[in-house]
Amino acid sequence: MQYINFSVGDQIFALRIDEVHEIIRMIQVTTVPFGSPEIRGFASLYGKVVSVVSLRVLLGMPDQEDTSSTRIIVVPYKGGFVPLIVDMVDSVVSYDRFEEPAEEHRRFMLGVFDKIGFCEDHRAGILNLDVLLGSLIRS
Repeated sequence: MQYINFSVGDQIFALRIDEVHEIIRMIQVTTVPFGSPEIRGFASLYGKVVSVVSLRVLLGMPDQEDTSSTRIIVVPYKGGFVPLIVDMVDSVVSYDRFEEPAEEHRRFMLGVFDKIGFCEDHRAGILNLDVLLGSLIRS
């Protein structure tokens, strides 16, 4: 199984490649006052208006200005698409081994890590989209 590696802050995360619809450069986002903090705003994507989500804020990190490395990872979710803003998309990786997240990660991150992937030069938290985006919908 291959994974897309990306960074948010100084953390490396990954998604299974089959969970990613596409990766695009940052697009124009229309902000909405008094919205939920993790929703950066709205944008037109595939002929529909969709909420654009800051993965930084959703994971409890402070938002930051976009850079030339900022990307949007578009993931399919519940019959639609959710654009997730990340700081940088790095590479496609196959991990050598996996471990369950430590209990403190499970509690702190509310189960958003499915597992931790390890390869020769780094490790990454493999995100569980159902938990991550389910928490967004509940809030």
